[in-house]
Amino acid sequence: MNERVQVFREEPGFLKLFSLFKEKYRSLGRIGGTVSIKSFSNTEVDSIAGFLGQSVDVLLQKGTVALVAFEKELSQTGFADYTLIQLLEEVLEETIITKLEESSLEEEKEKIFFEDLRLTYPEGSWWWDWIQSKPSDSRWIWALYRQNSEELMEKLHVVFKAFQNLPCKNSKYERLPLFSQRITGNPHFFDTNQLPGRLLSYCMQVDQQLNGMRDSGMPKTTEELNDLLSRYGLMRDDLWSFVSCRGLLAEWETGVHPVWQAAANTDTVLNVPIKELLKITRIWPNHGKKVWIVENSSVCSTIVDEVANAPVICTHGQFRAASWIMLDFLIESGCQLFYSGDIDPEGISMAQRLKDRYNDQVTCWRMDKASYEKTISDEDISSRITKMDSISSAELIDVVNAVKNIKMAGYQEGLVHDLIEDIKEAFKK
Repeated sequence: MNERVQVFREEPGFLKLFSLFKEKYRSLGRIGGTVSIKSFSNTEVDSIAGFLGQSVDVLLQKGTVALVAFEKELSQTGFADYTLIQLLEEVLEETIITKLEESSLEEEKEKIFFEDLRLTYPEGSWWWDWIQSKPSDSRWIWALYRQNSEELMEKLHVVFKAFQNLPCKNSKYERLPLFSQRITGNPHFFDTNQLPGRLLSYCMQVDQQLNGMRDSGMPKTTEELNDLLSRYGLMRDDLWSFVSCRGLLAEWETGVHPVWQAAANTDTVLNVPIKELLKITRIWPNHGKKVWIVENSSVCSTIVDEVANAPVICTHGQFRAASWIMLDFLIESGCQLFYSGDIDPEGISMAQRLKDRYNDQVTCWRMDKASYEKTISDEDISSRITKMDSISSAELIDVVNAVKNIKMAGYQEGLVHDLIEDIKEAFKK
C-alpha cells in the first residue's frame, strides 16, 4: 500500500466510512448518494469532519456524508491525484466493481460454463438448457455452482456419461452398485445419498418431465426414487420391487419354469420380485391371450376368489420396475392387456402410461364416464386435477372431462362385481 494512504487506515472512522462508500458505489453504479454516520463514535466523526473541513456539530446535524462531496474535497488535499474509487481500492486493498458489472461478469462466466458443457456433450443440450434456465428445482445445483463450479463441471461430465450408458439403453436392468462400478470403478459413486447420485436422479427427472412422463420435482419418497431409477434400468433393491400375478406361465433357460407351472396348476397367486423376473425369458397366460390388470390388491384378491384360472396381475398402486418387466414380456407374447384402476388423476395417468407404452395392445377397462359415475366418492381432488392435463388417449378423454367437472375421486372397489362379470363373460368365449 502507498504510504500516503496509510493515514486512512490509521485515522479513526475512515475504514468504516470507506466500506460504506464502496457498497453505495456498487449499488448505484456511480459516485453519488450519501452514507449515514449516525452509528459512528464522536472520535470517528471528529476525524472525518477534520478531513472535510467541517465542524463536528454541522456533520453530526447532517448525519450523512455525500460521496461527491468527499471526492471534491480530495482535490483540495494532497490526494488530488486520486479519484474516490482509486483511493477506496488502495485503502481497502481490493478491486471494486459495481453490482451491475459483477452481474455481467457472472453471466459471462455462466455462459462459458454451459458452452463448455455443450461442447463436450452436445447431445445433453436439453439438460444444460434446463439447468441454465434456472427453474426452481435447480436451486441446489446453482448453490453447488457458486461453491465450486469446477467440481460441479467435473461431476456433470461423469453423470451425463453415465446417463448415456444406462442399462435401459439396451433394454436391460442392472443393480445400481454394479452400474457405478462399471462406469466409474467405484460401486458407491452413484449412491443416492451422494452428489453424483443426486445429479443422476435429477437428470432422469428432467428427462421424464421434458417427455411428459413425470410431474416436476425430485422424488420425495424411497418408493418414488426406486421407481424413477427403475425406468432407466437401475435397481437399488431387486427384492423390494415385485408384482403379483395368477394364471401366468413363464420360461427360463431350461424351459417352462417349474414354480410358475405349479402355481398355474394349483391356481396360486405369485408375488414375483425383479430378482426372479430377471431369470425369465418369456411370460404368457395359461389360458388365452387376455390379461386383466388391476392396481388395488383387495380388488385383485376378490377377483381371484371369484374367477378361477383367469390371468390377473396386481400392480399394488403405481407401476414399479417388476410390473413393467412382466408387462413387456406379455406384450412380446402378443397379449391384450385390460387395465382398470381408480378413476382419479393418478389412476387415469397410469392408464395413459400404459397406452403410451403399448398403444392398441392396452384396453382401458371400466375406466369410462359411466363407471366413474358409479364409483364417485366424497374425496375432493381439486388440487390434483392438473395431473390429467397431459392425458391424450381417446379412451380416456370423456372420463377425464367428467372428473375435472365433478372433482371427486372414483374408487375401483365400487366396480369389483362388474370387473368379475367382465372376466367371466370373456372366459365363456
